[in-house]
Amino acid sequence: MRALVVSGMALIAATYGLARFGYGLFLPRFTETFQLGSAVSGLIQAGSFLSFCLAAVLASRMAARPRQVVLWAGATAALGSAGVAVSPTAVVLAASVVLAGAGAGFATPGLVTLIERNVHPARQENAQTVVNAGTGAGIVVAGLLMLLTIAQWRLGWAAIAVLVLLATVAVLRADRSAHRAQAAERPVPVRARDLVPLASPLSAAALAGASSSAVWTFGRTAMAASRTGEETYSIAAWMVLGAFGVLGAAAGRIVQAWSLRTAWILTTGAMAGATVLLGAAPSARLAAYPSVALFGAGYTALCGVLIIWAARVVPGRASEGTAALFIALAVGQAAGSVLLGFLFDPAVPALAFTVAGVIGFLAVLPSLRPQPEAPSSRATPSPAEAGEART
Repeated sequence: MRALVVSGMALIAATYGLARFGYGLFLPRFTETFQLGSAVSGLIQAGSFLSFCLAAVLASRMAARPRQVVLWAGATAALGSAGVAVSPTAVVLAASVVLAGAGAGFATPGLVTLIERNVHPARQENAQTVVNAGTGAGIVVAGLLMLLTIAQWRLGWAAIAVLVLLATVAVLRADRSAHRAQAAERPVPVRARDLVPLASPLSAAALAGASSSAVWTFGRTAMAASRTGEETYSIAAWMVLGAFGVLGAAAGRIVQAWSLRTAWILTTGAMAGATVLLGAAPSARLAAYPSVALFGAGYTALCGVLIIWAARVVPGRASEGTAALFIALAVGQAAGSVLLGFLFDPAVPALAFTVAGVIGFLAVLPSLRPQPEAPSSRATPSPAEAGEART
């Protein structure tokens, strides 16, 4: 169903690109207003990533009730964003950022299940990666909000809260699975052994998350510090990152055209290389802009690859598998934010960004183990599936 894919992409844009990753974009303003140091900034971002983990765990336990999960996504992201908009102190700001980060943790598992229930099996991998690419679109919108509210950042976060609510309502209206008899469904508890097959992607996701934290937390700060007084330089770069992040929608086609392993190596390697390049030359437009573009495309695509990885390894528990991998990604981001917060120097960001890049290249290693092929049922749906599914 096209309406669900579009509205799902909007919800991902609002919860990820705005409510979650908007922190890094607005960090220079937060630093000015609340006198935050790099270590404290990293800890706040780590808290946001950890709240994402908690939300994803809760969402996996509510897998049979995806509409409720989506409601929680909208409620936490909107309330957190509104809290940022009115925060009088750094403590309130930190609590609000952490709450806003939980919205994304609810959003992905809920949408994965809704896509499975509404979209034809043969089109689900592409639909999932298109929805996931909403992160890039949200980052572009965040950049526009920053430019429009450059002197009044609180208005920008109030707008984010409104956009989250609108996207949440759109998803719930687009879902047609609610009309089916699902009240009798009972979630089967997830046991640790159910997720053992995910050992390789879990370690890969954690390493990739740690690597990505350099750009998400300190990327805009590094660029802003390199060109003092040129605010639009770093904001425009953030928008370039988001615009190329939309290319992550091609992740499904990359996996299908080549292989899961190739897709992971390409996307993770691109993200890691881009991170090193940005740290080495944050003030050089010809280096910085291509690096953030490559990072945006690589990061969003690797998240799409993780969704497909989970669906192939634990096909009966795609929502729970996706939640587990995204939790690993967020745990890595939390650890990376703390570590890099102590290493990061706005004037000389190369050390922190190089360490992050090396971690990203290490994330390729778990994918070298044999990976599952695409289920044959996706390529040849049964007549019954073809009759029941709607796109």
